Amino acid sequence: MKWNKKFGAVLLATVIMAASSPFVGLPKAEAAGLSWPSEQILPSFSAPASTLDVMNLVTEYRYEAEGNGIGHGTGRPESNGWLAQTSIDAPNKHMVYGPYAKDIPAGDNQAYYDMIIDNNTANDDLIVTVDVRDNTTGQVLASRDITRKQWTKVGTYERFTLNYNNPTTGHELEFRVYWYGRAYTKVDAVGSIQQGKSDETVLFTTLKGLVNKTQPRIYTYDDNVRNEDGKDKWLNDLGLGHTDVADNWSLITKYASEINGIVVYDDALPDTLNLATTIAAQSGAIVAPPSLVGKLTSAPYNLPILDDLRGDFSTKLEVYQYLHDHYWSSLSHNLIIGLSPGIKGALRDYATATGAAVIWLNPSVPAEKTLLQSFFSDMPAGSGVYMGWWPDEAIGVQAASEYGISTIASDWSSNLTVFGGTSRTVNVKPVPNKPPLQNKIYVSLILSDGDNLQYMEHRFKKIWDSPNRGAVPLGWTVSPAMLDAMPGVLNYLYDSATPNDALIAGPSGFGYTYPNAWANQTYLNKFVALSNDYMNRAGLKVATIWNTITGGINPNVGESFAQYAPSLLGLTGQNAGSPITIYGNSLPTQGLSATYCYSEATIISEINHAIAGWDGTAPRFVSIQSNPWDVNYQMIVNAVNNFSSNSNIVFVRPDTYFQLMRENNQLPIDPSAVVKQYEAETAFSHETGSASGSDWSASVSADDAGYMLSGNADNTIPAGSNTATFKMKIDSNAGTNDNVVTLEVRDNATGHTLASVDVSRNQFKANNAYQDFNLSFNNPSGSSLEFKAYYKDKATISIDKVTVSKRIGKYEAEGAVVGHEVGRASGDGWQATPSLDGTGYMLNGPNDTNVPMGKHTIAYRMKIDNNTTDKDVVAVIDVWDAATKTVVKQAKITRQQFASANQYQDFTLSFNKTLNQNLEYRVWYADKATITVDGITVN
Repeated sequence: MKWNKKFGAVLLATVIMAASSPFVGLPKAEAAGLSWPSEQILPSFSAPASTLDVMNLVTEYRYEAEGNGIGHGTGRPESNGWLAQTSIDAPNKHMVYGPYAKDIPAGDNQAYYDMIIDNNTANDDLIVTVDVRDNTTGQVLASRDITRKQWTKVGTYERFTLNYNNPTTGHELEFRVYWYGRAYTKVDAVGSIQQGKSDETVLFTTLKGLVNKTQPRIYTYDDNVRNEDGKDKWLNDLGLGHTDVADNWSLITKYASEINGIVVYDDALPDTLNLATTIAAQSGAIVAPPSLVGKLTSAPYNLPILDDLRGDFSTKLEVYQYLHDHYWSSLSHNLIIGLSPGIKGALRDYATATGAAVIWLNPSVPAEKTLLQSFFSDMPAGSGVYMGWWPDEAIGVQAASEYGISTIASDWSSNLTVFGGTSRTVNVKPVPNKPPLQNKIYVSLILSDGDNLQYMEHRFKKIWDSPNRGAVPLGWTVSPAMLDAMPGVLNYLYDSATPNDALIAGPSGFGYTYPNAWANQTYLNKFVALSNDYMNRAGLKVATIWNTITGGINPNVGESFAQYAPSLLGLTGQNAGSPITIYGNSLPTQGLSATYCYSEATIISEINHAIAGWDGTAPRFVSIQSNPWDVNYQMIVNAVNNFSSNSNIVFVRPDTYFQLMRENNQLPIDPSAVVKQYEAETAFSHETGSASGSDWSASVSADDAGYMLSGNADNTIPAGSNTATFKMKIDSNAGTNDNVVTLEVRDNATGHTLASVDVSRNQFKANNAYQDFNLSFNNPSGSSLEFKAYYKDKATISIDKVTVSKRIGKYEAEGAVVGHEVGRASGDGWQATPSLDGTGYMLNGPNDTNVPMGKHTIAYRMKIDNNTTDKDVVAVIDVWDAATKTVVKQAKITRQQFASANQYQDFTLSFNKTLNQNLEYRVWYADKATITVDGITVN
């Protein structure tokens, strides 16, 4: 039976929707097993079943030309392919043969060969012969000659296909390229595609979405999984039980009680597949291609046709206009999915499970753009998400950005309906200790494209699993949206990360957008604040901001991130080579020195270009981004090793990079420690001086002695230890060493001065250069505080801001700048145990000269394996001045001072910091128990 949607199907769908879907009329979708809390940008699925059904939807068998299993009679590896070049490589040989694949299905298949040529017009010579050979029998199953002019373009890969029939599964098949030596030829990959399998892909992918909406029970093994991350890699790494399904059709029988029927799309108009997916999601149905209707409506399945779209539409635009007019009002407007009808599987299960509208509109086509805008105008600006991909990246992202909508690239994501149900607990690793700032060239390397969830699922995993990962510092861009879409994967990355692996946010926050294109500042601020929440919870301290592939960051965008993303250490932009800009006097940004390196050679070349002319008088900061589709991990390692003889070049993680940049620009190294920040020219009263740009300045010629700053009676500063940092500069640090300014913190309620310090001329390291002067104080509970600067009328003094911080420094015990005589890294700490270690310093360093003069408290966070056996001293903690080689403060820690076993506990020392001290924070191990130190915090 066939339902005509124009007359009866809408009524049927409405009835089914009302009975089975609580999505109708809700701003946020909820279904059994699927939840969408208002604070999430994407929904959560319930926990996956203990054993997942793994269905095989593989249609493509791909082999990289330079990869394992492929042989070569001539040519050489070059970047992401295998190259044969005239006058260099031997002609009349197979440049590619193998891989002797035994898993190609029997029957009709299509081989493919992705190749480049350098010139397609000189003549029409025979360049290569491609064939499929059965190595088991020695028979050539099919072959094809390819001449120069059969390439339609030069410099980019073009696919050549060859149909063949594989008579028997299990034979060793080769896909060969025979090169005649007449042109530069490069092969990217060869492979085989099974014919006629895509119709089943639609059916089983929408079945998976329908089933997983209630509870994730089906996992897909498809082309992307096979060719990138590998069949069982994520399943095993995430601890998900699984079993292979021998026959996918058995799943329809297994889950028959959850299937209301089928929705049939029209092969003659591919976009009806997206409408069918939307209708099926609302009606508890699966999507069927016309070729399988007979099988599905017959025994043993006997599924009814709920809607049949064949012949109902004549144009693509009609399809999506109908979706907008008849379904859009009842769907969630927080999410819309952009999916090419050519993608039969992948993200289509997520579309089915979430019940989102599925469209494929091209904003470069005026009529399609108008319809697209009618969808966008109903979505919440600042938090709305377009998920999937675009016909054209730049045009699509721009169109969404203009409406305050972010794109989450994900069209080829295979298993988000499973990953979305993994545990939402993410154990973020802290940023390691930074090295001391020196006059060096600091280089940060970044892998791009982490905003793309399908990349995170597939190619990222392949690179992350490199056996030597951790050999060099590297920034891995990831999507903050993983907190919702694949939290278990994000947690796995932290669990398996080495100290050299830094996760940072891909463009441009929780989603890919061009912030410069946002016309409404309020919506932009909302997006930035929401992104900050996601990035902070995901532990991402650096964000890459894209405004097209070459655009910089507009001032209003930079100021928005400075104000509404206070957890960030810094931003990178795509305006290659642009200088460091500091927004809001708090957030450094820098255009990448290179935006998209595509080979080992380009990484080396771009670094050499960026370091040229450095004179060694100040630090230089160089950031290099690479394209993960062309660059593998070993290329990055090789590029770093190329500079190993240059001691002036220091490769660091991106978060460490921005910490050093912040220190060099007198900004707080740890933004999370900042309690308040006050601008000198606007937040205080003034007895003397005047505004000068962003400063408050007083000069001998124009002003008298008096309070340059006083105020502002702030009662929100937390009780306990704090540090006030006055950012100042002087016109000249030469001459008589006068006291030029006195800094004070005063309790306005009692009139007591909590801390004060005289700053002398010679304490400024340079003329007309900002420098931080720190003043530590203990704030009584409930106090109203004043921060004051008394000008002595001895020099021109300019004050930019006053910053209040809760802590001065935090050092992870296993971090790079803390030294060790005994013990080893253990989880998130440094451990020593009697069976492996003798007495000695578990921790020493970090030779800290940044602590301000005055009273401080330091906390050593430690745990013990046994706290009851005796009262022995198990450790000694101290503060050591390396400059005078004296102990500043010390305490012995006995076993029974630990309140419980295997639980971290803080042990504190109070000490007074004096001028020119070089401090080490040490833990001496007594070899009496297993001691683990988590970290040290200086307040």
